[in-house]
Amino acid sequence: MLLAAVALSEATRSFDRLYHYKISLDEQYKAVPGMRVIVPFGRRNQQKAGWIIKVWDGEEENKLKEISQIVDETPLLSSEMIKLAQWIKTRYFCTWGDAIRLMIPAGVSLKKQRWLQISETVDLDKVKIDIELSRSQKVILDKLANSKNGMPEQEFAKIEGSFEDISYLIEKGIVERREFFEQPVGEKTVKAVIPSISKEEFYNLVDEGKVKSIHYIRIMEVLFSEEICTLQDILLIAGVSHGTVRNMVKKGWISYTEIETERNPFDCTECNIPQKPVLTGEQENVLKEALSLLGQNKLNEILIHGVTGSGKTEIYIRLIEEAIKMRKSAIMLVPEISLTPQMISCFSARFGNRIAIQHSRLSQGERFDQWRKIKAGEVDVVIGVRSAVFAPLSNLGVIIIDEEHESTYKSENTPKYDARQVARARCNINGALLVLGSATPSVETYCRALSGKTKLLTMKNRPNSIPLPQTVLVDLREELKEGNRKILSRKLEEELVKNKNNQEQSILFLNKRGYASFLLCRECGYTSKCPNCSVSLTVHTHDRQMFCHYCGYAEPIPRICPDCQSERIKAFGTGTQKVEEELKNHPAMFRVLRMDMDTTSGKHGHKKILNAFRNKEADILLGTQMVAKGHDFPDVTLVGILSADATLFNNDYRASERTFQLITQASGRAGRGEKPGRVILQAYNIDDYAIQTALTQDYDAFYQKEIMMRKAMNFPPFCHIGVIVVSSENQDAARDSLAALRNQILMEYNKEDVFECSEVLPPPIFVIRKRYRWRIIIKAKSVNLLVQLMNHALDIFPRIKTGSAEISVDIDPASMV
Repeated sequence: MLLAAVALSEATRSFDRLYHYKISLDEQYKAVPGMRVIVPFGRRNQQKAGWIIKVWDGEEENKLKEISQIVDETPLLSSEMIKLAQWIKTRYFCTWGDAIRLMIPAGVSLKKQRWLQISETVDLDKVKIDIELSRSQKVILDKLANSKNGMPEQEFAKIEGSFEDISYLIEKGIVERREFFEQPVGEKTVKAVIPSISKEEFYNLVDEGKVKSIHYIRIMEVLFSEEICTLQDILLIAGVSHGTVRNMVKKGWISYTEIETERNPFDCTECNIPQKPVLTGEQENVLKEALSLLGQNKLNEILIHGVTGSGKTEIYIRLIEEAIKMRKSAIMLVPEISLTPQMISCFSARFGNRIAIQHSRLSQGERFDQWRKIKAGEVDVVIGVRSAVFAPLSNLGVIIIDEEHESTYKSENTPKYDARQVARARCNINGALLVLGSATPSVETYCRALSGKTKLLTMKNRPNSIPLPQTVLVDLREELKEGNRKILSRKLEEELVKNKNNQEQSILFLNKRGYASFLLCRECGYTSKCPNCSVSLTVHTHDRQMFCHYCGYAEPIPRICPDCQSERIKAFGTGTQKVEEELKNHPAMFRVLRMDMDTTSGKHGHKKILNAFRNKEADILLGTQMVAKGHDFPDVTLVGILSADATLFNNDYRASERTFQLITQASGRAGRGEKPGRVILQAYNIDDYAIQTALTQDYDAFYQKEIMMRKAMNFPPFCHIGVIVVSSENQDAARDSLAALRNQILMEYNKEDVFECSEVLPPPIFVIRKRYRWRIIIKAKSVNLLVQLMNHALDIFPRIKTGSAEISVDIDPASMV
């Protein structure tokens, strides 16, 4: 008897384990791990979707239930992906279903549908006479009566009391409920036509004079040549109307059919990089070292530490070319969606159509089609953001993570996975090469490289001896003393005007979107705060609204103070919208493009803005950190960093590191063409070591100062940090639940002082979405100990919590807020 271990797709943590089922004799031949199944579950044998994780021959057990249906003909998950899902489940504290959903496009997950229809044996007119029905019940029946095949149950959700009404109608036998599973997204098809008679039969009709139109002959000639043709193409090629085609279908000469077509997300711009640039000596040395590790068929890890503009992308391309020659595949990760169009255009120039993309701005259909192409082995290279690390490539040879220091590689939603760690796990399973690249590597990665765990390869120069941009530091305290209260310092304003007059382009970086940070009444001190979160509302002027960037709450900007009715209410702080307004009102009449979360919400939002800037439709590109990463604009000769020290005040041990990285990365956008670049850096805290070392892009000097601080404070890389947050609508319930959990952890795990644990304290943002939050921070040298501890905490929390308290855990989170 063939048995299967099945993981449920939608299971809570308490029910998340493998369940054993029998496989029917009819389906034993096709049951393979990685397939979707429908299984009976629980005492009521409710139908649930699941995944086969393991199949084996065993003795027949009468107690075991039988799998209701095997959905797939071929497995959707490979053995590698099943192994990876099992690791993610433990390492990132999630269920089997959560882990597997990372590996498949959203449209592939089976969704349970509840469909209602009037029972076949029911005479509706008689029912309305014999049974007293409420008004809402009559509305439900009328809707179902007008629908030939019934309706989905959710269509009635807007009718008040619909749940009780539907239950009553089902109980009386008037309405039937049908449950089934379906895949929301499938292959896209288009209407096509095929010949229904043979060539000889048609031309016999012509000879007999029964074909009276030349249009009919044109259509048949095309179809006899192509065998099948889309309706759209046949209308264009033959130059006929759809009415002509319909007439031929009526005559029985041709017939309609459906053919699959790909939803193609590619719309690439021309690549500015030469087809095969000549490598510098540094590039050749780095490539040689990397290639020596590529073919070893074991996990090797390298860090390419190259200054901005040193030509790391070309190294990536050459490595992938060699991997493809070895008949291996590659994944190329970038930190921002905004960088994928640029990377795709460069890679398309070298790899043609053997590439695929994976990111969240694709439609569900596009993601499904790209995933199918990857799984079918039709591509060699996958490019994308964090989620692309799960691309179902076979025979993986190399994973490259560009700008590896970026926090966007760490998910903040469950499962809170780190793409860098997942990439390392995949490379270990496949015996592949892991390449990390950055001008400003994370302190943890650089420490690994110096300790020999990662091979360090450096590039200190730009190609063609292009110098790094000259940097000027402007002390904003002095600007205030001189009476300049504007956003732009006098030096930056002067350089922007000079650039416009020289027909050169500029980039301005400010890591704060919106118009202003908060609204303040200077009469009574009122500030606009979110009613759901303990934060101020950010002022956005484009639609005169104030928004909470945590819960999405919005309200109009008041013209007078809501508390004292004073008109002395004003927006304070500076965001990208305010800078844009000031630039557009400048006498120089700057043409400005703004790039932040508010302007790039559309599917091709990033690409439209970047293409417009590349085509010189603007003098200045202004934006948040998405303009500071990886972009290559040859005509950009000036970069202005407006509040270089703003990130220094974040409540995070990485504040100095992120300040250094943002300044260095933003500075690196200048002078990447033939003209030299300049950087104007505005700050108040100009003496901070993060700013002083960023002025000269001296990473080693920054690292030496930062690592001393980390060691003294016992921060990573000298430990791993675990965070447990408990939230509740009741402040005391959250605090008491976490206090009880902390006591339990200390009692069970800290007998030998193997970790440090903080007291129960509120995080910097105490309330989010009307839930009070308390947290503890745990430091431990062993990540395995932390993983074990966190999983145990999640298991025991339901037994010791108070009220409706909820728990969230993470290790080495992207943000300490």
